[in-house]
Amino acid sequence: MSNTTKAPSDLDYSQTLQGAYNDVNSTISTDGFLVGKVGRKIILSISTTSVANDTETYTFSESGTNLYALKIIYTSGTRDLMISSERIS
Repeated sequence: MSNTTKAPSDLDYSQTLQGAYNDVNSTISTDGFLVGKVGRKIILSISTTSVANDTETYTFSESGTNLYALKIIYTSGTRDLMISSERIS
C-alpha cells in the first residue's frame, strides 16, 4: 500500500468506470499525470553537469502546489545510464 495521505474514493464500481472513460478520444484509460488534470506541471532541475553522478530532479505540482519530487542519478553528464531513482518528497 502507498504511504500517501490521499483519502480513498467514495465512488462505486460503476462511477469508477464512468470516470475512467475519456469522451475526447473514446477510450477507457488512466491518463498520465500531465493530461489527467489542467494545472499540473513537471519541472526539471539539473543539479550537476558533465560529471559522474549527474543528477536530475523532477518536481510534480498541481495549481502551484508541489506534490512530490523524484531524483534520478546517472553515471555521467551524458545521462544515458541511470544509477538510481528515488522519490525524495
